[in-house]
Amino acid sequence: MPSINMIAPRRAEKRRLECAMRKLAVVILAQIVLAVAVLGWGLMKSLTTRATIAELNSQMQILAPKIKKVAELDRQTAELKPKVDLLNKAKLDTMRWYNTLDLLTRSVPSSTWLTRIATVTTPGTGSVLSINGVTCEQARVGETMMRLHANPEFKSVDLHYTQKGSAGMVDALEFEIGAAMAGDQNDNSKGVTPNGSGQS
Repeated sequence: MPSINMIAPRRAEKRRLECAMRKLAVVILAQIVLAVAVLGWGLMKSLTTRATIAELNSQMQILAPKIKKVAELDRQTAELKPKVDLLNKAKLDTMRWYNTLDLLTRSVPSSTWLTRIATVTTPGTGSVLSINGVTCEQARVGETMMRLHANPEFKSVDLHYTQKGSAGMVDALEFEIGAAMAGDQNDNSKGVTPNGSGQS
């Protein structure tokens, strides 16, 4: 019976198994290192997050009184807003009348004097400024109307009447002009009587 030499194949098989075992050990070691690294990173991230949360909580405790103060100031601002709005509206209305009277003063030519200024407010037409005055001649009345018509505060200017009068010892011409004001003035503001008229 012939003998077969099995030593060489067994050695080759043993070397192959040893090589596979080494590769498997390297893979397992790499996985362990990776797992430890991931676990360490997660632990470090958790500790960092906890430290950040603790710092933010301490900052919140420090800022809590300031936040409360800001909320109180916001509440006070909300309470004052209607008053501020009313004050701003009153300021705008006052400045409008100031500008209107200033432009009216510049619209009066020489040798012309105003004797009465009144406002009449009616629904639909708004405020109409009634201007009474005296002058020396009819041309001055026309010049006054032309200047008022050029004034952007007035949307229309009408002559109500002219009549002969006197200014002391001198003959004069009395007149009344109605000037409809531009913009909405249908509110019962100070100085306006219940029938919608005011006088200065």
